[in-house]
Amino acid sequence: MNNFLWGVYPYICFTLFFLIPIIRMRYRPYSITTRASGIFGRKLLGVSMLLMHWGILLVFAGHIAGFVGGITFEETWTEFFRYAAFGGGLMTIAGSGIALLRRITVPEVKAMSQPDDYIIHIFLIAILGVALYQYAIQDIFGMVYAVSPWFVSIWVFAPDPELMEAASLLTKIHVFLAITLAGYFPFTKLAHVLTVPINYFVRPYQSMRTVGNKFKGKWEYSLRSDKSFMVYLLLFFFVGTIILAKYLIGLE
Repeated sequence: MNNFLWGVYPYICFTLFFLIPIIRMRYRPYSITTRASGIFGRKLLGVSMLLMHWGILLVFAGHIAGFVGGITFEETWTEFFRYAAFGGGLMTIAGSGIALLRRITVPEVKAMSQPDDYIIHIFLIAILGVALYQYAIQDIFGMVYAVSPWFVSIWVFAPDPELMEAASLLTKIHVFLAITLAGYFPFTKLAHVLTVPINYFVRPYQSMRTVGNKFKGKWEYSLRSDKSFMVYLLLFFFVGTIILAKYLIGLE
């Protein structure tokens, strides 16, 4: 079971993370949406989204620093992880909690909500709750030194499940939930993050298409569409993570 959880399961989840968005964009492009409900409960929505989006960015940046510090044992990196991940975690869990409360208490939002609208917040609250409990209550911070070498081993395609044996039970739960969310991510509205309209900066003011090409759904790679941006962003994440992992392995 240990070999499956920390040697096979991550690859299943990460394969889904990188593959499903491409398939979804190809066959169901208009399903990638936030299903906006901003006209209802706007005050709660504004506060929750502000906290969630900035919090997630801090958590993401903090974890990158944590993985580097966990391999190199550089205190600067681990200290940044300590404060960025903790602060970002508090912001995200607060924002997620407010958003979940809004979906439950605002009748119009509740009526238009789908299961993944709730599941996403439950995942975020559980993942962050476990980590924040370890940090704030149990005063456990050294988990970064146990998880980082294992995570790097995944991305250099030499998985070493034994590296996770030193991690505490709560740390394992935190990591398991996180990689599970990565696998679930492309099936949810969270996939909209992969279609950030960066193409606005490079497209002409008015994009005209002939009737002949309008409905063909062609793929192009000049950053004129969400499709090309998604491909480049996923490729950046995939190749960038592998390069970082190999670099960190070289520092050991």
